[in-house]
Amino acid sequence: MQVQHEQTQEELIQSLQRQVHELTTANLFLQDQLARKEQFTAMIAHELRGPLSPIINYAQMLARHACLPKAPEVLDANASTSPNTAIQRQTRIIVSQAKRLARLVDDLLDASRLTSGQFTLLRTQCDLVALAQDLVDQLRPVAPYHTFVLQVPDAPVIGNWDGGRLQQALGNLLDNAIKYSDEGTTITVKVWTTQDKVHVTVHNQGVSIPSNDIGSLFRPYARIQATSGARQGSGLGLYITKSIIEAHQGTLRLEPHADETPAEERRGTTFSFELPLISPA
Repeated sequence: MQVQHEQTQEELIQSLQRQVHELTTANLFLQDQLARKEQFTAMIAHELRGPLSPIINYAQMLARHACLPKAPEVLDANASTSPNTAIQRQTRIIVSQAKRLARLVDDLLDASRLTSGQFTLLRTQCDLVALAQDLVDQLRPVAPYHTFVLQVPDAPVIGNWDGGRLQQALGNLLDNAIKYSDEGTTITVKVWTTQDKVHVTVHNQGVSIPSNDIGSLFRPYARIQATSGARQGSGLGLYITKSIIEAHQGTLRLEPHADETPAEERRGTTFSFELPLISPA
C-alpha cells in the first residue's frame, strides 16, 4: 500500500514536471512570436514613414510656389477664389493629412518601443502654446465643417519637454475629437497654468463615453463599441498618448461632467492632461 502511494506521488510529480516543461516551451514560443510581431510592426512603420517626408516637403514647396507674386490672374466666372488660392488650400490639406498619417506611424512605432522597453523622451525647451496653435492650424483644413476654439495664454508656456511627443499626444486627442463628433460641432482646446503645472483640455460635442467603458479607454488596441460605430482606428491613440504624458511625469484622464458645466459642454467628452511646469534655465 505504501509502495503504491509513493508510486502515485512520483507519477504526480512527473506529470507536473511535464506540464511545467510544456508551459515553459509554449511561453518561449509565444515570446518569440511576440518579438517577431513587434519587429514586423516596426519594419512596416519605418517603411510607411519613408514616403511621408517627401510628400510633406513637396506639398509645402508647391504651396510656397503658389504664394509667389504673378501677373493678374483671370478668374473663372463661377469661381470665388483664384487658382493659386485653391492650390494653397489643397496643399495644406495634403500636408495636414500626411502629418496625421505620420502620427499614426509614430503610434505603431511607439507601441513596439513600449513593449520592448525602448520608449524614450528627447527633452528640449518647448512652447506648449505655439504647439497647440500649430496643431489646430494643421487640422482646420481637414475638418472644415468643425469649429475650433483655442483658448491659450497670451504669453508662451515653456517647459523642458519632448515637443515631438507632445505634438503626437495632443494631435491624437484632436484627431479623436474630430473623428467622434459630427460636422457643425465645436472642438475646444484650452491651455492654462497654475503655480507648478500646465493644464490642457480637449473637448468635443460628440457622443459621451459610457462609464462602463472608461476602464478600457487607455488599453492598447481597445475599441469602444458605443462610440466607434463605423469609424475606423488603430485603437492605439489614447494608449500612446497616456504613455507619453506619463513619461513626462504627467497625468491624462477623461473628465466627468460637473454640475456647474455649461449645458452646451455637457454633451460630448473632455480629455485633459497636466504636466509639471519647469521654467527654462
